[in-house]
Amino acid sequence: MARVLYVTIPAEGHVNPTLGLVKQLVDNGEEVVYMCSEEYRARLAQTGAQFRAYQLDEQVFRELGFNPTELKHPLQFTDFMLRGIIEPHIPEILRQIEHDSFDYLIFDSLFGWGGAILGEKLGIPTICSVTNLAFAEPLSKIVEVFDADDFDVEALYERLTMTAQSIAKEYNVAVPAIEDITRQYGQLKVVFTSRDFQPDADKLDDSYIFTGPSITPRLDVPSFPPEQLRSQYDQVVYISMGSILTKDMEFYKLCFEAFRDVQAQFVLSCGKDTNMDSLSDRIPSNFIVEPYVPQLEVLQQADAFITHAGMNSTSEGLYYDVPLVMIPLSSDQPIVAKRVEELGAGIILDRSQLTPAALKSALLQVLNESAYKEHAQQIGDSLRNAGGYKEAASRIMSLFSKVN
Repeated sequence: MARVLYVTIPAEGHVNPTLGLVKQLVDNGEEVVYMCSEEYRARLAQTGAQFRAYQLDEQVFRELGFNPTELKHPLQFTDFMLRGIIEPHIPEILRQIEHDSFDYLIFDSLFGWGGAILGEKLGIPTICSVTNLAFAEPLSKIVEVFDADDFDVEALYERLTMTAQSIAKEYNVAVPAIEDITRQYGQLKVVFTSRDFQPDADKLDDSYIFTGPSITPRLDVPSFPPEQLRSQYDQVVYISMGSILTKDMEFYKLCFEAFRDVQAQFVLSCGKDTNMDSLSDRIPSNFIVEPYVPQLEVLQQADAFITHAGMNSTSEGLYYDVPLVMIPLSSDQPIVAKRVEELGAGIILDRSQLTPAALKSALLQVLNESAYKEHAQQIGDSLRNAGGYKEAASRIMSLFSKVN
């Protein structure tokens, strides 16, 4: 069988979807070396892959000053990929695998051009792991621009051009157009959603394969008593704003005020590093508040999901036919939320104009109007029928794996 290098970025929404695929590749006989930051070692070890850590340079991120909730121009995202991911990590990855050989490479889409560089230097086929929606067009046509009047686009473009030229010279590769740095490179692109959910799927060629979300049991989640969920109420509402944007106390106050009189069991996942002591006297009796809950298990019993519309959370909710109330905050979340709303499976709310009344109204609409549930089920069918990590592993191995 083949020896595989899998490289991704240290983020829950980029690592978690890959776990099932990696384990399936290993179970099928592939030898997988997985590279990410140290904090994901234990999780990746459970897949049977060999884990190697690369170091994060926190100083680079401070210098970039990149805040995903304050994106003013798509070139900022390009800058983040180029100077925050490609420039610092490609040399370290190549250094660590200098004496290794691999048969094919799988790399996270946020490596972009960096994945193409790795493939070219290693002389092996490349596969792009797309854990968000695929880009059918350049980011400049997709990402909404905010407050760009005081933003020096020309200076940023010049800096990006110089950085790209420097990287290209170092590795003796061609310099891409700036808009191509964020492109999904690779002979194959494994997209962890369904073709039905992907916007503008007709613009993507056959190198994009849609396998649906990689839903696998997580061994590192805390226990949660499922009998609590319907012990007092007939309906269950799950609230989670993901793994990064979890410390918004004002949002939690809004939830407590909006839902204290709603006859449903609310489960709020507030994040492992969030101190809720200041709000302890405000938590209504119909709320269960925990730092971290087994999301997949709770979603299987939920009637609605209040979410930031991150791709991972959205996919998991819809996989279990749960309609959504979405409060997108950053990155690709507005794009994901827009797609859910287009397909009739949820409602978008503007965080800057959020009130208890608006929050309550949206939730009751999703809970009481059957069309939202029906549309969520239709999307869920498409996600489940896409084949998941087993289909992804099968397609990859049929094209790139060695046969003993």
